[in-house]
Amino acid sequence: MKFGKYLRNNMISRYEEIYIDYKGLKKLLMDLGAVEEERKSKQAKPHGNNNNNNNKNYILQFQASQQVSDRNSKFLLSVWNQFQKVDRFIQDNEKDLSSKSNYMESSKDAQLIISCIKEVEELQSFVQLNLDGFRKILKKFDKKFTITIGHEYFKNMIYSHFQAKISVLNYYSSKLSNIYSLQFGDPEELKNSERSESGVFSFCMDEQE
Repeated sequence: MKFGKYLRNNMISRYEEIYIDYKGLKKLLMDLGAVEEERKSKQAKPHGNNNNNNNKNYILQFQASQQVSDRNSKFLLSVWNQFQKVDRFIQDNEKDLSSKSNYMESSKDAQLIISCIKEVEELQSFVQLNLDGFRKILKKFDKKFTITIGHEYFKNMIYSHFQAKISVLNYYSSKLSNIYSLQFGDPEELKNSERSESGVFSFCMDEQE
């Protein structure tokens, strides 16, 4: 299955607009590829007067170098904008989870705790799916233009950052599961047998009073 279809099939619907715009980035990649092919085609055409060939070749090489730099910058800036969109959402939810997990320490509501655990699991899925999307599109970028900058960008700018986010979410998942287990037993039993009506716990600080 193509990743674009896999992404659509596995999206959490209420987060749909916040996922990586994989389709848009893929289209941009194809457009940049078409420009590259056109440039190469023009460069391959004979230039007539041999006396001017050296100067023309120098100009063409300079222009090609500039175009490659512009191409890389344009694509990576688009990737960065998508990364920031996704990361802002994750950060906002991290803050929310911190408050929720603290509140759950004194909660006696089993369903409420399970609902919060499910929310963490959904966010874990969200992070992993976006991480896969960035890896896939940057791999396509490298393959399209026979370069390695996409791999380096993913490794240094995206992978380590998202892995840290996954570690934080794993911590909240473990914490909430332990809170539930101490009072009610294995949370998997309730998650497998029941479905929360809302699916996501909408936290209100007033409930703590």
